[in-house]
Amino acid sequence: MSQRFLFRRALAAVLLSFAGLQAVLAAPTTTVPLQVSPQRTTPMAVWEPEHVRGVVLFSSGHGAWPERYDALLQTWCDAGFAVVAPLHVDSVKHPDRDKFSMQQGFGERMADMKAASAYVAARWPGVPVAAAGHSYGTLVSLVLGGALAELAPLRDPSVTAVVGYSSPGRIPGLVTPSAYASVAVPVLLVTGDKDLVPGFVSDARDHLYPVESAPAGDKYAVVLAGGDHNLIGGQPEALYRRARDIGTAFLKAEVLGDAEAGRVLSADAAGPAEAERWIRR
Repeated sequence: MSQRFLFRRALAAVLLSFAGLQAVLAAPTTTVPLQVSPQRTTPMAVWEPEHVRGVVLFSSGHGAWPERYDALLQTWCDAGFAVVAPLHVDSVKHPDRDKFSMQQGFGERMADMKAASAYVAARWPGVPVAAAGHSYGTLVSLVLGGALAELAPLRDPSVTAVVGYSSPGRIPGLVTPSAYASVAVPVLLVTGDKDLVPGFVSDARDHLYPVESAPAGDKYAVVLAGGDHNLIGGQPEALYRRARDIGTAFLKAEVLGDAEAGRVLSADAAGPAEAERWIRR
């Protein structure tokens, strides 16, 4: 079976990863045209606080769009992070979605994030940067942090930490045993014990693979009891709030050096064992 076939099959499976995400009220600070290449621009949603302490490059799940994550991204904005989130060509909101194949879509996502990173460097020079995402966007964010180095040199040296909500799992032909061996930054992955993708991910533990196979050192995974692939979609509210708060604390601790936020990542600050399980490496 060819590598190209496996890659096409892998990306086809990722199409399922966005299923069921709940809509939220959309209110980014502004939307700007992002010049991705001489041939293409895409809208980029920007959440900007009054005082920018850090920046998050955010990549949405397959088929999704940035504003659908407004509740989460506004929380990060309130914590002092500017958030930039390009509209990817695989989004159901993108007018040219049908013009791009699955293979092209992955490359265009990486081009989107490279252009977003350049925008950040020009707009907020010297401000620390993290990458974050949901599902397919988690894979993209991990690539910015050094993953898939065997595929291409896609690491963004400005990215100092990665937050991922769910992951695409162990994608055949793309996520190899060494896919995350080159991750070079602290990582937090938040998932749930019901985090399944029908027809593709039948074992929720597969979502932990990025943390389990990345080099040890400031790698965290949290499994919330009852959480599914819609964990940051807002429902159930208690799980959403916990997932949001853990991610926010990680960003503040790893990107801003906030010691109080860092205690949330310690064993003593974790929730009860029946409610959540932590993996620390």
